[in-house]
Amino acid sequence: MRRILKVLLISSIILFSGFWAWYEYMYSMDTIIPFEVNNSNKNAKVLIASQGSRFKDSLVQRILRHYEKDSVYFKVIDAYTLFTVNIDKWDAIVIINTWEYSNPPINMQKFIKNHPDKLDKLIILSTVGSRNIILKDIDVISGESIIEKTSEYTDIIIKRLNLIIK
Repeated sequence: MRRILKVLLISSIILFSGFWAWYEYMYSMDTIIPFEVNNSNKNAKVLIASQGSRFKDSLVQRILRHYEKDSVYFKVIDAYTLFTVNIDKWDAIVIINTWEYSNPPINMQKFIKNHPDKLDKLIILSTVGSRNIILKDIDVISGESIIEKTSEYTDIIIKRLNLIIK
């Protein structure tokens, strides 16, 4: 009997470990290597904090392409490095990331909590399946990471970004 319990325990651990590895491989985000577009002496300065995925990378590239002839400076960073950002240096901050269980990641919660008087600079796109995302005092754009919807979400972000920087 004791041997059966030991085999069941080991089998459960192996099964759980296998599931965890599969989940991480399928759904984890790539890290963004920071880069800049245009000269930092430009009129408007926009920070994009994102995670790496096919959908999110496509969204960032479309936003950058839209403004390539404008005098807007962009810096793109990994969303998990938000704690390093001095919000006062930016006219607008676009945050594109995945929320687990309809909650923003802890680093984003802290970033927002630390800047309650600067929320008008934030544009947040959360890639989750639910459209019922609520974050006090912030209008969060939420939707699925469906590559065919990239242009739709790009248009929404650009419209909001224009209200801030133009």
